[in-house]
Amino acid sequence: MAISLLEHGDVIALGYDSATNERGFLIKMINRTGGASVKGTLVALSTSVDKEVIKQANEYDTIGVVQEAGIAEGSEMWVWMNGSVCQVLYKDTVAAVHGNILLAADTDGRCIDATNPGSGLPATDTHFKECGHVLESKDAGTNVLALAILHFN
Repeated sequence: MAISLLEHGDVIALGYDSATNERGFLIKMINRTGGASVKGTLVALSTSVDKEVIKQANEYDTIGVVQEAGIAEGSEMWVWMNGSVCQVLYKDTVAAVHGNILLAADTDGRCIDATNPGSGLPATDTHFKECGHVLESKDAGTNVLALAILHFN
């Protein structure tokens, strides 16, 4: 099943996909990721052009996650925002572990996860790379998507 949207003004929406269990708040942004959109890519705001998103590139600037694949460079695409449950794209060869903290990876647009320290805050560097929490475990592979709940520090 494709995503179901309750849109307002064709720029914001609440969405739900029963096939993937994704749900949450979406906004439309211009795709400047370097090509057609890739589902689950972590994105950051462009530092050179208004209202555009790029692949998250420095691990500290993630603001959302690409909702669907195949949207042409320069076109509007839906982006999952804070509080949403969505599929995120893992760095190749890294497994997803439910209950872990979701982090921006050193590979542009990709994520990894780390064990929750259990007490106190994670190290400052780790804390500001945080993108949410992992909801499902997946084996390591190539272009693995795993469900997570988003929040950004």
